[in-house]
Amino acid sequence: MEPGIFDSLFESFCMKRKLVISASTLFVGFLAMDTSTYAQDDGQVYKVIRLGGQQTASGYLISWLDITPDGSMIAATATQGFPLRFFPPDQPESTREIDVGNWYAGSRARYSLGGKYLVLQQLFYLDFAPNKDRPIKYEVVDAASGAAVRVFEDLFAASLTPDELTVVTLDNDGIHFVDLASGNKDNERTIQRTGNAVAVSPDGSRFAVAHRPMKTELEAIPALRNDKDAIKAGMKQGQIVIVYDMATRKPLFTLPELFDKVFRLEYSADQQDLWIHAKPHTRKGGNPNINQSYVEVSDAATGAMRRTSFPSLAAYEPDFRANPDGRLFAIGSSGGKYQEVHLYERATGRMVNRFVVAWRLWENLDKGEFASGDGRLSFCFLPDNRRMLLTSGNRLIEWTYAP
Repeated sequence: MEPGIFDSLFESFCMKRKLVISASTLFVGFLAMDTSTYAQDDGQVYKVIRLGGQQTASGYLISWLDITPDGSMIAATATQGFPLRFFPPDQPESTREIDVGNWYAGSRARYSLGGKYLVLQQLFYLDFAPNKDRPIKYEVVDAASGAAVRVFEDLFAASLTPDELTVVTLDNDGIHFVDLASGNKDNERTIQRTGNAVAVSPDGSRFAVAHRPMKTELEAIPALRNDKDAIKAGMKQGQIVIVYDMATRKPLFTLPELFDKVFRLEYSADQQDLWIHAKPHTRKGGNPNINQSYVEVSDAATGAMRRTSFPSLAAYEPDFRANPDGRLFAIGSSGGKYQEVHLYERATGRMVNRFVVAWRLWENLDKGEFASGDGRLSFCFLPDNRRMLLTSGNRLIEWTYAP
């Protein structure tokens, strides 16, 4: 039985996401008990890639990947003091390096909409306070010159506007609009309400923010309106997402759902969806796995919640994104012992494929090569809608998911 069929059966007696583990997750957990046959004899096509031909024992452990919006260049960040590298999708031997400072555990990298800048977000090997807000470092880098254009300390979140002129930031004082060139805050546009995550829509007309809720906001959510216990719990551990108009900074709507702690908000490139990555409190009752998280999907235009939900059991905040034509959605996860990428139909939420990273990598390692680095898995789709690149220690794996 394929995971998609299992999802359909499960959906008939389980409310969407409120059991937080989805059918696909349960199915993957079952397969994880004996995945050797599934992982090795599934006919999948993959190959090992060594960036720039590098095979040194020192590593260049790769922490994150991202590809320019036009698909012409890939950025690979590294742990500790190693440089950030750029290379064309089919020319991994032709790498260009820039120094971006000492990101000890690496950095999450996302290209700006025009591809001129990279927004780097500080990562950690371990977060000992996953339930609390943790201010981190952000840096905006000119991708061509390698120059650090702007550095931000102690932010909860940051997002660059599509015109590449303004950085929307979240800190203890609230939401700020910072001119990228000068670093000046527009004090007249400040919103004095803090939050955990922020995303700007691709057309720049609106932005979404995850906030701690007020009681009146929870009472306005239909599913919570008459549930005093749920409202009380939501005040302590829940979050809401509000979408604001960029020109007026006034709320357009609040998503009609209470979320767990939101770690990341992102709009899809086609502006159809708003993705909300959240994770339950580690002490939340009924939470069977402390690594469990999920990506919920909202209609970007109206705020209505879609029926699709994408689960993850990744030990770190998982990478997730859609493929170039928008039909597929991938998210990093874990099958127990090994890192995995799960591939879904974006519209239906049906799992269609998965790649178990470790099974393919623990044989024929050359001297100085590592099969897994710090345990973090990142990936990016290539422009042909057939392949993706995945991180694996100091190497990359090219997976042909659509032969």
